[in-house]
Amino acid sequence: MASMNFGENFNLANNSFKRKFRWLLEIPDVCGDKINTLPPSKSARPSISFKEIEVQHLSETVYFPGKPDWKPLNLTVYDVKTSSGNNPIIDWISKLYEVDNFSFNYKKSCDGFKVSFVNLFMFDGCGNKCETWTFESVWVQSADFGELEMSSSDITYCDLTLRYDRAYWIQS
Repeated sequence: MASMNFGENFNLANNSFKRKFRWLLEIPDVCGDKINTLPPSKSARPSISFKEIEVQHLSETVYFPGKPDWKPLNLTVYDVKTSSGNNPIIDWISKLYEVDNFSFNYKKSCDGFKVSFVNLFMFDGCGNKCETWTFESVWVQSADFGELEMSSSDITYCDLTLRYDRAYWIQS
């Protein structure tokens, strides 16, 4: 007779379901780590696909996994007035591209534009880290500061698309 349980490795006393609302994304000086940064509202965990290598063999085609392709990370942050008065997203973008009243400056040096790491933490019900992702060499691929509307009293958000070189999971 077949058993319909989850198996020996699924012991509810020692395991718990991860919840979508127990997380924090931390970008140094931009989001999630101190009072002068923007709090995150919505994000995702990493997404990866592998390019395939096609090999012709006699009368068939065989495929092998090729280079990994990390997909961009979409992030939504609350657009709040920080205590410093600056906008951390604008400050980050200004490290590469700066617009003044009558001119623009595309900087040849990208120092500080590509941050060395971004951390994504997931927590259990007691506030302990149960999953940690680290994204390496992260930069803003696009920033959308959103629509404004006189008839709405909604909160403003900033939607970011972040590009990164690679991500890895750290066991908590």
